[in-house]
Amino acid sequence: MTAPAHDKTHTVTIVIDNEQLPGVPRHTTPNEILSLDGIDPATHYLERIEGRHHESFRDEGDRQITVHDQERFVSLSTGPTPTS
Repeated sequence: MTAPAHDKTHTVTIVIDNEQLPGVPRHTTPNEILSLDGIDPATHYLERIEGRHHESFRDEGDRQITVHDQERFVSLSTGPTPTS
């Protein structure tokens, strides 16, 4: 038995880097989320924020995850941190 079509196309609005990002599929990958927000997955990775806990998806950008409405994420650069 296959899942109803609406399950495959259901989208939610998440918060990434303190900005609303609507239209995110509930079943997606961290790299797809970054791309939807215009962020290059080759130079960034995603972290899910739940209170004080951060779940890193570094080196797991193609892993299938489920996201929920208003869930919070941050994008982090994989490059060196500039010093001033």
